[in-house]
Amino acid sequence: MDIKRLVTFINLVETQNFTQTAKIMHVTQPTVTNDINAIEDELGVKLFNRNKRSVHVTPNGWAFCQKVRPLINSYYSAVQDIQKKNAEDSSQITLGYSYSLFNDLYLPIWIKQFKRIHPEVKFVLENLTHNELKQRLLAGELDVMITTSKESADLSSIKSYQIESETFQAIVPKANPLSKRSSLKLDDFQGERMLFLDGNWAAIDLISLQNRMIQLNDQLNVTYASDLPSLNILIKSGQGIAVGLYCIYAELDASLTYVPLEWEPTVDLIMIMQKNNDQRLPHQFIRFIQDFEKQRIQKKTL
Repeated sequence: MDIKRLVTFINLVETQNFTQTAKIMHVTQPTVTNDINAIEDELGVKLFNRNKRSVHVTPNGWAFCQKVRPLINSYYSAVQDIQKKNAEDSSQITLGYSYSLFNDLYLPIWIKQFKRIHPEVKFVLENLTHNELKQRLLAGELDVMITTSKESADLSSIKSYQIESETFQAIVPKANPLSKRSSLKLDDFQGERMLFLDGNWAAIDLISLQNRMIQLNDQLNVTYASDLPSLNILIKSGQGIAVGLYCIYAELDASLTYVPLEWEPTVDLIMIMQKNNDQRLPHQFIRFIQDFEKQRIQKKTL
């Protein structure tokens, strides 16, 4: 049964006047008549006694009104609730990331600067492993995810936006003779103490590099950290050599230095979202970050 016809019916019960109900409903009087006739035909019950001068609700019409009125109220309440929720969702960005020093440094800056332009936006952050993030994105539970191009290569239903591109560096304690080299080959780490990130949190790019170093160096003393905060503590305390990116380790401790690795593959830091995500704010946020990072890198190279 048409909800608008039911609303017309309730209005007619209250006014008992076709002309007045037509004005309230912003329709013509014949439309009101047709709506009431349609309801009565569908129910097979007479709801009003009417003649040329007056209209009166029948007992069945009154009983039907008492049952229908709460349903109409519930319907409009549900409509208001879902419209409110939709308005809240459209001003919310759910962002997925795996913790890194880069994200810890720049995510607050990105969000703070973006909210100056869009103060209405609300951010929800999800800090998970790479595989967990991809599952959440594909399930539609994330709007945007920060990752690398290789990490997202198995996702066919996403669109990617490049933020920056970098090469891996060795993070070496300055007390280690390797810190004096201008560059390091992957087989220069024989017998060294290495600090690696385990496969749950490491991206594919880093896993490939770590595995290759293990293959090329004998007697590596490897300590695996379960997450980036733990790895960062081990690096800062001089417990060994790590491999990483400027964008991940944005600021090194004074006792550490970067030494370039002779490892050709570059890492593309990207933001991804589902192709069918047509929400305006996530797209604006990505474009904002691209412009922000372009300006930051330009200033860095001057």
